[in-house]
Amino acid sequence: MKTGIPGLDKILDGGFLYHNAILFKGPPGSGKTTLGLQMIYNGILQYGDAGIVVLFEQFPQQLFRDLTSYHWDMEPLIRDKKITFIFAKAEELVERNLVSESPLISRIHDIVCETNAKRIVIDSISHFLNILKPRMEEREVLLRFINALKSIGLTPIMTAEMGSKERGIGFEEYVVDCVIDLTSEASRDKTFPMRMLEVTKTRGHGHIRGKHPYRIGKDGVEVFPHVLPGRSDEEPCGEFKIEKIVTGIKGLDDLLGGGYPRGTSTILAGMSGTFKTTFGVQFLTAGAHAGEPGFFLTFNENPAFLASTMKGEGLDLPACMEKGDILVQRFFSKDFYMDEMLDYLEKEFKKRSIQRLVVDGINELERSIEDPATYKDYILTFLTMLRRQKISSLFIQKLDQFPGSAPLTSIRYASMFDGIIFLSSIEIESAVHKFISILKMRGTSFSSDLREFKCGAKGLYILDKFFGLSNILAGSPQGQYKRTIEEIFQPLYFVRDFISILCSPDVKDEQRHQIIDNLKSEVGKLVDKLKDHFNVEK
Repeated sequence: MKTGIPGLDKILDGGFLYHNAILFKGPPGSGKTTLGLQMIYNGILQYGDAGIVVLFEQFPQQLFRDLTSYHWDMEPLIRDKKITFIFAKAEELVERNLVSESPLISRIHDIVCETNAKRIVIDSISHFLNILKPRMEEREVLLRFINALKSIGLTPIMTAEMGSKERGIGFEEYVVDCVIDLTSEASRDKTFPMRMLEVTKTRGHGHIRGKHPYRIGKDGVEVFPHVLPGRSDEEPCGEFKIEKIVTGIKGLDDLLGGGYPRGTSTILAGMSGTFKTTFGVQFLTAGAHAGEPGFFLTFNENPAFLASTMKGEGLDLPACMEKGDILVQRFFSKDFYMDEMLDYLEKEFKKRSIQRLVVDGINELERSIEDPATYKDYILTFLTMLRRQKISSLFIQKLDQFPGSAPLTSIRYASMFDGIIFLSSIEIESAVHKFISILKMRGTSFSSDLREFKCGAKGLYILDKFFGLSNILAGSPQGQYKRTIEEIFQPLYFVRDFISILCSPDVKDEQRHQIIDNLKSEVGKLVDKLKDHFNVEK
């Protein structure tokens, strides 16, 4: 018996079983009644199951007022007798004598005969159990009531108040077939209360263990299964063919032996100001031009501001967004459950056939996870989902301080990712230079050279190695930068060649004057370069 709530049906291995007694337990405001009514409503619209709702100590006007907060059109269902509301008193549950059934069961039986109802909600059993003493009588009455409902073809869905921890497990949990606990837990920083659902008992079918977040919105209850990564039947077996995709950055494909391996996940790590976001956007725009839809997941960037900034760096992100080739989606930390975000992303990736993803960044992703002990579980779940859908991804990780000569040790989750690219800045001769280092890339041969990169009119591009320098990764380059030496020696080479020409007896006066002018020019360039290099006043 499906609930019609996709996340809950997934947790329940497809749904409940018909004629199993179901119990929702939770504190006030946890959504017990909403969940029960939603199962009745979905049962009518999606599966043709007429339903009955029994409420104790609640006025009809109050119930129908509360129902207006949801997008549920109950009036035609009531009019067509698809759903029947019974407002009862607790005393109606008790049999008048040993040979007759309770007045409430009689009323329910008549409705079933008329409407052929399949589902019934009892909200809540706590009300009528409070009038029964001693406790042994409570158990007997509840068991007889449940069995009577089952005998007339109904699946009982009951709600109950959550008992105190001191009381332990309530007897009602023993007499029902399925128990679901609903709780509202305070977050660690007490700013983000978390609604959690846990299946503590099922008979006749399996379920996903653990606590699962849920929300109560305009459409009722929405559940987000917390599923740890496991083996997928869709994972390829046998020989795996590696395909390369372009990075979009001139020179980087050569360093990677043709590009990123398709379907892999790479960390792009570096301190602020090292063009990490630009690297990610250029990766997506290159994919858009190749017909591969992209997704940019951000926690800090305003999509409009990001588009404007990238346009200023020569990347046509605004045009790609307008065409729908790249979707920029912003999430706010602490405003969503991690399971909720992963559920949304998985559906969105399939809907849009996403092939490239950039997550900006891992630091903000961590702040969205409530329990630090589950960081790796969630990251692994995310990566498993991406591999299953063959999505190539870049995860940006901001480093708060210079990592020194061993940057790999400062990069979190390095062992879980297929590739690691390190971006940083160094000072050479009173100028800041950006450099890139590929630290890891599974499935391909790559260059371990440290290369300078710059951002030009059409985005980022890779330059030459830092010839003549060492200890660059440690942030304190040593030696003489070969490029600077070449810039100093090049004018000297010209001077030497011009002098050799002047020594020739065949040089005419007009040529001699021209050569002397060239000599003056080259010597002037050399003087200026030396003054600049040694910081001498001009």
